Amino acid sequence: MPGHVSRFFAGASILRLAGAATTLGLMAGNARAQATYRNLDAGFPTRVEDATATERYSLDLDFLNFRYDELSDLRSRFQYEPQVAYGIFPRTEAWIRLPIFYRERTAAPRGGVAGIGVGGMYQFNIETQHLPSLALASELFLPTGPNALPASYSLKALLTRSFAPGRIHLNASIATFAIRAGPTLIVSCPPGTPPGQSCGGSSLPPLDGPCSIGSGSDIGASLSCSAPASVITQAPPGEIEKHNHWFLGMGVDKALPLSSTLLMADFFAEKFEGINRQTDMTAEVGARHQLRPQVVINGALGRHFRGAGFSTFVTFGMTLSHALQF
Repeated sequence: MPGHVSRFFAGASILRLAGAATTLGLMAGNARAQATYRNLDAGFPTRVEDATATERYSLDLDFLNFRYDELSDLRSRFQYEPQVAYGIFPRTEAWIRLPIFYRERTAAPRGGVAGIGVGGMYQFNIETQHLPSLALASELFLPTGPNALPASYSLKALLTRSFAPGRIHLNASIATFAIRAGPTLIVSCPPGTPPGQSCGGSSLPPLDGPCSIGSGSDIGASLSCSAPASVITQAPPGEIEKHNHWFLGMGVDKALPLSSTLLMADFFAEKFEGINRQTDMTAEVGARHQLRPQVVINGALGRHFRGAGFSTFVTFGMTLSHALQF
Protein backbone atom coordinates (compact mmCIF):
# COMPACT_ATOMS: atom_id res chain seq x y z
CA MET A 1 0.00 0.00 0.00
CA PRO A 2 1.42 3.38 -0.93
CA GLY A 3 2.68 5.50 1.94
CA HIS A 4 0.26 8.36 1.40
CA VAL A 5 -2.72 5.92 1.47
CA SER A 6 -1.47 4.43 4.76
CA ARG A 7 -1.11 7.91 6.22
CA PHE A 8 -4.63 8.74 5.07
CA PHE A 9 -6.17 5.70 6.83
CA ALA A 10 -4.06 6.33 9.92
CA GLY A 11 -5.24 9.94 10.03
CA ALA A 12 -8.85 8.86 9.58
CA SER A 13 -8.49 6.37 12.43
CA ILE A 14 -7.09 9.07 14.71
CA LEU A 15 -10.00 11.40 13.83
CA ARG A 16 -12.52 8.64 14.59
CA LEU A 17 -10.87 7.96 17.93
CA ALA A 18 -10.84 11.67 18.77
CA GLY A 19 -14.50 12.00 17.82
CA ALA A 20 -15.41 8.99 19.94
CA ALA A 21 -13.48 10.40 22.90
CA THR A 22 -15.25 13.75 22.54
CA THR A 23 -18.64 12.06 22.35
CA LEU A 24 -17.90 10.00 25.45
CA GLY A 25 -16.75 13.10 27.28
CA LEU A 26 -19.94 14.97 26.44
CA MET A 27 -22.03 11.98 27.42
CA ALA A 28 -20.19 11.75 30.75
CA GLY A 29 -20.72 15.46 31.37
CA ASN A 30 -24.41 15.16 30.59
CA ALA A 31 -24.64 12.06 32.80
CA ARG A 32 -23.13 13.96 35.73
CA ALA A 33 -25.49 16.86 35.18
CA GLN A 34 -28.51 14.59 34.81
CA ALA A 35 -27.84 13.16 38.31
CA THR A 36 -28.57 16.51 39.98
CA TYR A 37 -32.21 15.58 40.51
CA ARG A 38 -31.11 12.88 43.01
CA ASN A 39 -29.42 15.35 45.38
CA LEU A 40 -31.90 16.16 48.16
CA ASP A 41 -31.52 19.38 50.15
CA ALA A 42 -33.68 20.34 53.13
CA GLY A 43 -36.80 22.07 51.85
CA PHE A 44 -36.17 21.15 48.19
CA PRO A 45 -38.82 19.88 48.32
CA THR A 46 -39.00 17.84 51.58
CA ARG A 47 -37.49 18.53 55.00
CA VAL A 48 -35.45 15.30 55.23
CA GLU A 49 -32.36 15.40 53.00
CA ASP A 50 -29.68 12.96 51.86
CA ALA A 51 -26.11 12.78 53.10
CA THR A 52 -24.69 14.07 49.81
CA ALA A 53 -22.89 17.39 49.45
CA THR A 54 -23.04 19.57 46.35
CA GLU A 55 -20.35 18.56 43.86
CA ARG A 56 -17.10 20.52 43.97
CA TYR A 57 -17.19 23.70 41.84
CA SER A 58 -20.96 23.33 41.35
CA LEU A 59 -22.98 26.49 41.96
CA ASP A 60 -26.67 25.82 42.72
CA LEU A 61 -29.01 28.80 42.45
CA ASP A 62 -32.37 28.26 44.15
CA PHE A 63 -34.20 31.51 43.43
CA LEU A 64 -37.75 30.19 42.86
CA ASN A 65 -38.61 28.45 46.13
CA PHE A 66 -42.10 29.04 47.50
CA ARG A 67 -44.16 27.59 50.32
CA TYR A 68 -47.85 28.13 51.05
CA ASP A 69 -49.43 27.03 54.36
CA GLU A 70 -53.16 26.70 54.97
CA LEU A 71 -53.64 26.83 58.73
CA SER A 72 -56.70 26.31 60.92
CA ASP A 73 -59.26 29.09 61.40
CA LEU A 74 -58.95 30.07 57.69
CA ARG A 75 -55.45 31.46 58.22
CA SER A 76 -52.69 31.19 55.60
CA ARG A 77 -48.99 31.94 55.38
CA PHE A 78 -46.57 32.36 52.49
CA GLN A 79 -42.79 32.06 52.37
CA TYR A 80 -40.22 32.75 49.67
CA GLU A 81 -36.69 31.54 50.38
CA PRO A 82 -33.90 32.11 47.82
CA GLN A 83 -30.73 30.11 48.48
CA VAL A 84 -27.28 29.78 46.93
CA ALA A 85 -25.11 26.68 47.52
CA TYR A 86 -21.57 26.00 46.29
CA GLY A 87 -19.28 22.95 46.37
CA ILE A 88 -16.34 24.76 47.90
CA PHE A 89 -14.12 21.73 48.63
CA PRO A 90 -14.28 17.99 47.90
CA ARG A 91 -17.42 16.59 49.63
CA THR A 92 -17.97 20.03 51.19
CA GLU A 93 -20.65 22.59 50.42
CA ALA A 94 -21.54 26.01 51.79
CA TRP A 95 -24.82 27.89 51.47
CA ILE A 96 -26.58 31.12 52.28
CA ARG A 97 -30.36 31.57 52.43
CA LEU A 98 -32.75 34.48 52.93
CA PRO A 99 -36.26 33.57 54.21
CA ILE A 100 -38.95 36.14 53.36
CA PHE A 101 -42.37 35.67 54.97
CA TYR A 102 -45.93 36.99 54.71
CA ARG A 103 -48.43 36.01 57.42
CA GLU A 104 -52.12 36.39 58.16
CA ARG A 105 -53.32 39.95 58.76
CA THR A 106 -53.70 39.47 62.54
CA ALA A 107 -50.03 38.49 62.94
CA ALA A 108 -47.37 40.99 63.97
CA PRO A 109 -45.11 41.53 62.18
CA ARG A 110 -47.07 40.50 59.12
CA GLY A 111 -44.22 40.27 56.61
CA GLY A 112 -40.58 40.96 55.92
CA VAL A 113 -37.14 39.36 55.82
CA ALA A 114 -36.79 36.90 58.69
CA GLY A 115 -33.00 36.77 58.66
CA ILE A 116 -29.96 35.29 56.98
CA GLY A 117 -28.86 31.68 57.30
CA VAL A 118 -25.25 30.71 56.60
CA GLY A 119 -24.24 27.05 56.79
CA GLY A 120 -22.22 24.18 55.43
CA MET A 121 -22.10 20.40 55.11
CA TYR A 122 -19.21 17.96 55.11
CA GLN A 123 -19.71 14.47 53.68
CA PHE A 124 -17.38 12.04 55.45
CA ASN A 125 -17.52 9.26 52.88
CA ILE A 126 -19.08 8.07 49.66
CA GLU A 127 -21.52 5.21 50.17
CA THR A 128 -19.94 1.76 49.73
CA GLN A 129 -21.21 -1.81 49.80
CA HIS A 130 -20.72 -1.98 53.56
CA LEU A 131 -20.98 1.63 54.74
CA PRO A 132 -23.76 4.20 54.30
CA SER A 133 -23.00 7.77 53.36
CA LEU A 134 -22.49 9.97 56.44
CA ALA A 135 -22.46 13.75 56.68
CA LEU A 136 -22.51 16.56 59.24
CA ALA A 137 -24.13 19.97 58.66
CA SER A 138 -24.32 23.17 60.68
CA GLU A 139 -25.94 26.58 60.27
CA LEU A 140 -25.87 30.02 61.87
CA PHE A 141 -29.14 31.95 61.52
CA LEU A 142 -29.09 35.72 62.09
CA PRO A 143 -32.55 37.32 62.53
CA THR A 144 -32.98 40.80 61.05
CA GLY A 145 -35.03 43.86 61.95
CA PRO A 146 -35.07 46.46 64.72
CA ASN A 147 -36.36 43.93 67.28
CA ALA A 148 -34.28 41.00 66.06
CA LEU A 149 -33.76 38.09 68.43
CA PRO A 150 -30.32 36.55 69.15
CA ALA A 151 -28.71 34.27 66.57
CA SER A 152 -29.59 30.57 66.56
CA TYR A 153 -27.31 27.63 65.85
CA SER A 154 -27.96 24.11 64.58
CA LEU A 155 -25.99 20.88 64.17
CA LYS A 156 -27.35 18.04 62.03
CA ALA A 157 -26.20 14.44 61.41
CA LEU A 158 -27.26 12.75 58.15
CA LEU A 159 -27.17 9.14 56.92
CA THR A 160 -28.11 7.70 53.51
CA ARG A 161 -28.27 4.03 52.55
CA SER A 162 -29.17 2.66 49.09
CA PHE A 163 -31.14 -0.50 48.42
CA ALA A 164 -32.54 -2.07 45.26
CA PRO A 165 -35.99 -0.41 45.62
CA GLY A 166 -34.55 3.01 46.56
CA ARG A 167 -32.76 4.98 49.28
CA ILE A 168 -33.41 5.57 52.99
CA HIS A 169 -32.35 8.79 54.73
CA LEU A 170 -32.07 9.51 58.47
CA ASN A 171 -31.67 13.05 59.83
CA ALA A 172 -31.23 14.20 63.43
CA SER A 173 -30.44 17.70 64.64
CA ILE A 174 -30.20 19.86 67.75
CA ALA A 175 -30.60 23.63 67.59
CA THR A 176 -31.19 26.73 69.69
CA PHE A 177 -33.95 29.32 69.40
CA ALA A 178 -35.15 32.38 71.28
CA ILE A 179 -38.48 34.04 72.07
CA ARG A 180 -39.34 37.41 73.51
CA ALA A 181 -41.69 37.07 76.46
CA GLY A 182 -44.93 39.04 76.56
CA PRO A 183 -47.54 39.64 79.24
CA THR A 184 -49.01 36.57 80.88
CA LEU A 185 -51.71 35.14 78.62
CA ILE A 186 -54.86 33.76 80.25
CA VAL A 187 -57.15 31.51 78.23
CA SER A 188 -60.46 30.55 79.83
CA CYS A 189 -61.46 26.90 79.56
CA PRO A 190 -65.04 25.62 79.69
CA PRO A 191 -66.19 24.15 83.02
CA GLY A 192 -65.36 20.49 83.41
CA THR A 193 -62.24 20.61 81.18
CA PRO A 194 -59.80 17.87 82.36
CA PRO A 195 -56.60 19.21 83.98
CA GLY A 196 -53.76 19.68 81.50
CA GLN A 197 -56.00 19.68 78.41
CA SER A 198 -55.41 22.63 76.10
CA CYS A 199 -58.22 24.92 75.08
CA GLY A 200 -58.58 27.96 72.89
CA GLY A 201 -57.10 28.37 69.41
CA SER A 202 -54.36 26.36 67.75
CA SER A 203 -50.80 27.63 67.64
CA LEU A 204 -47.95 27.14 65.19
CA PRO A 205 -44.41 28.50 65.03
CA PRO A 206 -43.94 31.14 62.31
CA LEU A 207 -42.48 29.78 59.08
CA ASP A 208 -39.40 31.96 59.35
CA GLY A 209 -38.23 30.36 62.57
CA PRO A 210 -39.51 28.78 65.75
CA CYS A 211 -41.33 31.18 68.01
CA SER A 212 -40.09 34.57 66.90
CA ILE A 213 -43.23 36.01 68.48
CA GLY A 214 -44.44 35.46 72.03
CA SER A 215 -47.78 35.55 73.76
CA GLY A 216 -48.67 39.22 74.02
CA SER A 217 -51.71 41.32 74.68
CA ASP A 218 -52.00 42.10 70.96
CA ILE A 219 -51.49 38.52 69.77
CA GLY A 220 -54.27 35.97 70.10
CA ALA A 221 -53.75 32.54 71.62
CA SER A 222 -53.99 30.94 68.18
CA LEU A 223 -50.91 32.88 67.02
CA SER A 224 -48.69 32.43 70.05
CA CYS A 225 -45.73 30.07 70.10
CA SER A 226 -46.84 28.41 73.31
CA ALA A 227 -49.47 25.72 73.50
CA PRO A 228 -52.81 27.08 74.76
CA ALA A 229 -53.43 26.33 78.42
CA SER A 230 -55.57 27.70 81.24
CA VAL A 231 -52.64 29.83 82.39
CA ILE A 232 -49.32 30.35 80.61
CA THR A 233 -46.57 31.73 82.81
CA GLN A 234 -43.61 33.40 81.12
CA ALA A 235 -40.64 35.53 81.99
CA PRO A 236 -41.13 39.29 82.55
CA PRO A 237 -42.45 41.05 79.41
CA GLY A 238 -39.71 41.89 76.96
CA GLU A 239 -37.18 39.43 78.37
CA ILE A 240 -35.57 37.07 75.85
CA GLU A 241 -35.79 33.37 76.60
CA LYS A 242 -33.44 30.83 74.99
CA HIS A 243 -34.38 27.20 74.53
CA ASN A 244 -33.42 24.10 72.55
CA HIS A 245 -35.09 22.52 69.54
CA TRP A 246 -34.55 18.95 68.33
CA PHE A 247 -35.52 17.29 65.07
CA LEU A 248 -35.65 13.62 64.03
CA GLY A 249 -36.78 12.47 60.58
CA MET A 250 -36.73 9.57 58.12
CA GLY A 251 -37.24 9.72 54.36
CA VAL A 252 -37.33 7.33 51.40
CA ASP A 253 -36.96 7.99 47.69
CA LYS A 254 -37.20 6.14 44.39
CA ALA A 255 -35.34 7.25 41.25
CA LEU A 256 -36.86 6.87 37.79
CA PRO A 257 -33.68 7.32 35.69
CA LEU A 258 -35.33 7.06 32.28
CA SER A 259 -37.48 10.10 33.10
CA SER A 260 -34.88 11.87 35.31
CA THR A 261 -37.42 11.93 38.16
CA LEU A 262 -37.11 11.25 41.87
CA LEU A 263 -40.14 10.41 44.04
CA MET A 264 -39.85 10.84 47.81
CA ALA A 265 -41.73 10.75 51.09
CA ASP A 266 -40.69 11.59 54.63
CA PHE A 267 -41.90 11.81 58.21
CA PHE A 268 -40.36 13.89 60.98
CA ALA A 269 -40.91 14.95 64.56
CA GLU A 270 -39.63 18.08 66.23
CA LYS A 271 -39.80 19.47 69.73
CA PHE A 272 -39.54 23.08 70.90
CA GLU A 273 -38.40 22.79 74.49
CA GLY A 274 -39.38 25.13 77.28
CA ILE A 275 -42.54 26.67 75.77
CA ASN A 276 -45.19 24.13 76.76
CA ARG A 277 -45.67 22.76 73.23
CA GLN A 278 -46.45 19.20 72.25
CA THR A 279 -44.10 17.33 69.95
CA ASP A 280 -44.92 18.37 66.36
CA MET A 281 -45.20 15.68 63.68
CA THR A 282 -45.31 16.19 59.91
CA ALA A 283 -45.49 13.96 56.81
CA GLU A 284 -44.65 14.93 53.21
CA VAL A 285 -44.63 13.50 49.68
CA GLY A 286 -42.81 15.15 46.78
CA ALA A 287 -40.92 14.82 43.52
CA ARG A 288 -37.89 16.25 41.72
CA HIS A 289 -37.61 16.33 37.92
CA GLN A 290 -34.69 17.29 35.69
CA LEU A 291 -35.94 19.48 32.85
CA ARG A 292 -32.49 20.09 31.40
CA PRO A 293 -28.95 19.13 32.42
CA GLN A 294 -28.73 22.31 34.53
CA VAL A 295 -32.41 22.79 35.53
CA VAL A 296 -34.32 20.85 38.20
CA ILE A 297 -37.85 21.55 39.41
CA ASN A 298 -39.40 20.15 42.60
CA GLY A 299 -42.65 20.20 44.54
CA ALA A 300 -44.20 18.63 47.63
CA LEU A 301 -47.42 18.32 49.60
CA GLY A 302 -47.29 18.06 53.40
CA ARG A 303 -49.47 17.81 56.47
CA HIS A 304 -48.60 18.92 59.99
CA PHE A 305 -50.94 16.52 61.81
CA ARG A 306 -49.82 16.56 65.43
CA GLY A 307 -48.79 19.30 67.82
CA ALA A 308 -50.24 22.56 69.07
CA GLY A 309 -51.94 23.15 65.71
CA PHE A 310 -52.51 21.65 62.27
CA SER A 311 -51.75 22.80 58.74
CA THR A 312 -51.53 21.64 55.14
CA PHE A 313 -48.84 23.07 52.88
CA VAL A 314 -47.42 22.90 49.39
CA THR A 315 -43.92 23.78 48.16
CA PHE A 316 -42.48 24.49 44.73
CA GLY A 317 -38.91 25.23 43.67
CA MET A 318 -36.42 25.39 40.82
CA THR A 319 -32.64 24.88 40.91
CA LEU A 320 -30.18 26.16 38.31
CA SER A 321 -26.76 24.46 38.44
CA HIS A 322 -23.59 25.87 36.89
CA ALA A 323 -19.93 24.86 37.00
CA LEU A 324 -17.86 27.66 38.52
CA GLN A 325 -14.18 27.28 39.38
CA PHE A 326 -12.26 30.14 40.97
